[in-house]
Amino acid sequence: MAAPAGLNLANFAHSGLVLAGLLLLALGFGDALAGWVKVTQYEDALEAATVEQPTDPAALFPTASEGQEREALARAKLAFYQMLLTTGQLLAALGFALFALGVIRMLRQAPDSSASPPLVH
Repeated sequence: MAAPAGLNLANFAHSGLVLAGLLLLALGFGDALAGWVKVTQYEDALEAATVEQPTDPAALFPTASEGQEREALARAKLAFYQMLLTTGQLLAALGFALFALGVIRMLRQAPDSSASPPLVH
């Protein structure tokens, strides 16, 4: 099936909605992929971490052990990459919506080749 007469790659390149949609879609997929990889990495690191309890529970300001500091850092990084994953998913969804809106807009504005030519008198 051939594309309608007004739709070609050049028209897609001139559409701001299509280009913005593709840019956000690519950025969102990249962020989501990076976030997904890092989330699984830090979830595994937290599962493997064992933290010993502080020796003096009556201490007013107990010092954190190296294991506790590593766990706190891993939790902070996990939270950041979970946010990156969610943001990437939202950007990809927004990019897809803009791309689809741009394509629909172009299809509605394309001249209908099946319509009869105007009559000349």
